[in-house]
Amino acid sequence: MRHAPVQVAPGLCYGRTDLPADGEMTRQAARALAGQLPLKARMFVSPLQRCELLAQHLRGLRPDMIQNTDPRLREMHFGAWEGRPWADIPRADVDAWVAGFAHARPGGDGARRWTS
Repeated sequence: MRHAPVQVAPGLCYGRTDLPADGEMTRQAARALAGQLPLKARMFVSPLQRCELLAQHLRGLRPDMIQNTDPRLREMHFGAWEGRPWADIPRADVDAWVAGFAHARPGGDGARRWTS
């Protein structure tokens, strides 16, 4: 399951930036999901606060669940694009990233691949 929408201006490029998620929408998502998961379900969670918050709410509703926080699940890093409006990023740069997605580093050399 994906976290609730983050509290950030629409159209902003963010990935690894640790932004908070909407609290009420996170609680709603946890309530909707809690009854659908099997007993003692195991969660694998990114350490970013928007993901941890959802896991905390789920565990509050379902203390039987087992949480595994895994830093490998953090969102990809967008390098120099991180925190910039998508509209300010040259379309040619985005197209080049998409064309070589498996190996490209969005936002330039400062970005780390998502597998790091």
